[in-house]
Amino acid sequence: MAELVDIRDDEGNFAKYKKYDGRYYVKHFVGNVKDHLTAIDSMDVRDDDTFILSYPKSGTHWGFTLASMLRTGETVYRGSPTFLDYTDKETLDNLPSPRVFASHMTFDFMPKQVKEGKGKVIAIFRNPKDVLTSIHTFAKKLDGLKEDYKMTWKGLLNFHMEGTIFYGSWFDYIHSWDKVKIEHTENNIMYLMYEDMIQDLSSHVHELALFLGDTYGSDFVDKVTARCTFSNMAEEATRTFTPSEQWKTVTTTKTLPIYRKGVIGDWKNYFTVAQNEYFDKVYNDKIINSTFKFRFV
Repeated sequence: MAELVDIRDDEGNFAKYKKYDGRYYVKHFVGNVKDHLTAIDSMDVRDDDTFILSYPKSGTHWGFTLASMLRTGETVYRGSPTFLDYTDKETLDNLPSPRVFASHMTFDFMPKQVKEGKGKVIAIFRNPKDVLTSIHTFAKKLDGLKEDYKMTWKGLLNFHMEGTIFYGSWFDYIHSWDKVKIEHTENNIMYLMYEDMIQDLSSHVHELALFLGDTYGSDFVDKVTARCTFSNMAEEATRTFTPSEQWKTVTTTKTLPIYRKGVIGDWKNYFTVAQNEYFDKVYNDKIINSTFKFRFV
């Protein structure tokens, strides 16, 4: 049974979570965490299912839109992803193919059949300083969650370093994927770096198309690339998306508050010198042996 916890510090920062088996989940994670994790594990996965896995604010919606277009053959923006985390199993099972799911959970919690090689997994990673910066600016727009979350920039950094943040620390998330790289022997995972996509979207979209089984040709992939530059996503997608009931109830603008700057290095506008030095020390200690290499500028 999941435990509802209210974590606070001495400076007025707080976050309310569901806690299960030592991990923190956002409150709108489906029902009883244990039961929902069991349901996800037993999902019937289809051959053309795609799973976008990422830590929060690391390009989830971007990856979802790219995969959706490449899977359907239509350059249509499709709004928010269907998250495994927030959607009951009956709804997941009844979605029409091709299904494109998203999750902020680690690979360990994906359906058993995915871990056996069925479906495709797109894992997207972003440097942690920009991730935390994006989480901070994003959370400030979630007016409807004031009763569950209040965090200054300093508070967010401290909660993250202590691991008392939803989905755990970024460091633990990366460690879990290092383990997957070593132990997972199937060829159904593609790894993407957010910063690489910002620098050269075209080549990565073409690689992604091949990974998903490109059936629409190079010209179509070029159209997808043009539609999915970050600037186009931020402008057109935000304008044309129909907000979900979830976004309508938690955001000040009642719209999708996902896309912001889409740049590398905005963290420099938020980290103090002391915060950056401390973060670098922890980062170097924890990520020194990681197979993933991150760019911060």
